[in-house]
Amino acid sequence: MDKLRLVKTLENTPREYFEFVINDKSLLNYFAEVYTSWKMDEPTLDESLIGVFNTSHSKEGQRLQVKAFLREEVTQTEYCNYLPHLSDWSLTDIQQSLNEDFNGEEVMLYCCPCGDRYCPGIAVKVTIEDDYFIWSFDEENLLQFRFHEQEYRKVFRSYLKEIL
Repeated sequence: MDKLRLVKTLENTPREYFEFVINDKSLLNYFAEVYTSWKMDEPTLDESLIGVFNTSHSKEGQRLQVKAFLREEVTQTEYCNYLPHLSDWSLTDIQQSLNEDFNGEEVMLYCCPCGDRYCPGIAVKVTIEDDYFIWSFDEENLLQFRFHEQEYRKVFRSYLKEIL
C-alpha cells in the first residue's frame, strides 16, 4: 500500500502549490524515473506546470477538485457556486467541459498556472477497488499507486481544512 501526502512547496512565490508526495518522494521524481524520455514523449511536464492544489485557484474550485480525487460526483448546483457569474444558458454550454474536468475518468494533477484545461497538463486515472483508490498513468501500468481508502480520504479532507 502506498502513502500519499500533499506538501506545500515554494512558499511566498507566485508558483506556490501543494506537491503530491508518495511514499516520501515527489510524484515528479517518479515520473522522471519511470518515463526516461518523459520530456520527449507522454506524459510531458513543462517547468511552468503547477499542482492543481494551488493559491491561484478559488477555494470553491479546490473543493470541486477534491471531490474529483475522491470520485464524488460534482452537481450542477456546485458548478453554479463555482462559477456564479454564469447564466443558466452559459452554464449549460460549458457543463460538458466541467463534467470532463471534475466527473471524468481522469483527474488533473498538474496544470498551467492559468487553470485552462486546454493548456498542457498531467492527469491520472483514479479508480476505486475494494478499499483502495488506485492511480494509473498509462495503459501498461508502468506507474501505478494504491492508497488505502481511509488514509486517502483523510489526506484530502485535511487539505480542505487547511485552505478553508
